[in-house]
Amino acid sequence: MKRLIYIAILCIATSACAQTVNYAREFEKMGMVNVQTIDSTIVVDIKYSSDNNFTGMNLYGNLHDAYLRPEIAAMLANANKALKAIDSNYCLVVYDAARPFSCQKLMFEKVQGTEFSQYVSDPHKGGGHHNFGCAVDVTLLYKGVAVDMGTEFDCFDSLSHIDNEEQNLANGTLSREAYNNRQILRKAMTDAGFDTEPCEWWHFSHYPIKKVRKEMPRINF
Repeated sequence: MKRLIYIAILCIATSACAQTVNYAREFEKMGMVNVQTIDSTIVVDIKYSSDNNFTGMNLYGNLHDAYLRPEIAAMLANANKALKAIDSNYCLVVYDAARPFSCQKLMFEKVQGTEFSQYVSDPHKGGGHHNFGCAVDVTLLYKGVAVDMGTEFDCFDSLSHIDNEEQNLANGTLSREAYNNRQILRKAMTDAGFDTEPCEWWHFSHYPIKKVRKEMPRINF
């Protein structure tokens, strides 16, 4: 009960903070860039600026732009370009990018001690790639519509994993269409230099996490 009360208080505090902190301005102070200034055809739909995410609440307030380190944003633009070379109807949509550390703490509180904790980086260990502007959550749009990926974004289930797709395809829990769509997205992103996340088909990052935590500034607001 005490933990639930603590989480509720933390939710209220974080929500209030999100309404007062100008995240866009703070990201820019850190040298991060709005990805749409690099490639205006990338669509941005920040899920944590709404309640349409696993926490069920708006964590980011009025932030509706995606910010990344400049080199990561350039990689994302290259991936988007590669997709359009396959078919001009494709484009990337960004669901999350640079993430304030305060929001990371709240996310982890939601899953700490549960079977879902593997899906959220532990802030007590320094946080994850998102907290340094080195990760992005994306999917594919085709003619402006999100394609079938087998699960929704933020689906904390083994069907979201990328290391069992062949098995899921064979047993029918993952459709051929969803399987192919994942392959298209993953190839474009990895060819651009991104690394994958075994548990989340939508998550891509760059740089080893030890290097990130040691050498790069964390988003500490």
